[in-house]
Amino acid sequence: MDLTDLYRGPLEEFVERRARLAREAHKSDPAAAAAIGKLRKPSVSVWAIDQVAIEQRALIVELLAAGADARDTQMAVAVQRASRESLVVASARLRDAVEAAAGAANDVLETAAHARNEQTSRRIRATLQSVATGAAGDRLALLHGTLDHEVESAGFGAVDTADEDPAELAVVLAPLRRPPAADSAAQAARTPVNDEREQRAAAERAANQQEEAALRLRELANAKRLHAETLAEAARRADHEASAAQEAAERAEAEARALRSALNRQTLS
Repeated sequence: MDLTDLYRGPLEEFVERRARLAREAHKSDPAAAAAIGKLRKPSVSVWAIDQVAIEQRALIVELLAAGADARDTQMAVAVQRASRESLVVASARLRDAVEAAAGAANDVLETAAHARNEQTSRRIRATLQSVATGAAGDRLALLHGTLDHEVESAGFGAVDTADEDPAELAVVLAPLRRPPAADSAAQAARTPVNDEREQRAAAERAANQQEEAALRLRELANAKRLHAETLAEAARRADHEASAAQEAAERAEAEARALRSALNRQTLS
């Protein structure tokens, strides 16, 4: 279910858009309509973030890629497979991405004549930072511009519980990902055999991830194609009904003119 249109547009029209989408969905999927009706209206700070995600996607993709790299680098440093310097670099990149997206969100608030203050700006930055390094569901919602709640967390979260990016998100972020620089001491301690095994294992994992991503994206494409075909069929039926209604209206107008003409002749006689 593509909900981007629900979150796109003026915040004050959100409830109206939600009601309209629920009505439209009810014709073919009452359960989906009920789910749409329960979706929460975002706060002004989250709404501004969603507008950036929808209209300035590149900023959000960079933010999510920087967050994924920072999260992975922290985990690599924790097991001494990457240098602390690499974490400093990854953290700086994430900070810059947060500030760029936050600046765009503040511009959205100004353009829409919503109040801008330091508290709202802090909440925007906190949500961007937390989502970029947090739960996979929130990261995917941010990518689509359908985030509906603020998120706050400290740092990058627990390194042993960070969930992986969904396949759809991983494919989008892959071109911008930057693997952490290996720690020189740990690198020196590796034997050529172990290094070769690790490279082979990493390549196999990457291949598996790409295959899974391709499968997920193919399923997504099929679902969207089916949805498009359903909409096209509905549009054809609506066009046919509109044409029939137009013809009926023209006949009714012709009959009305004939009756009025006959009435005028009777009046004159």
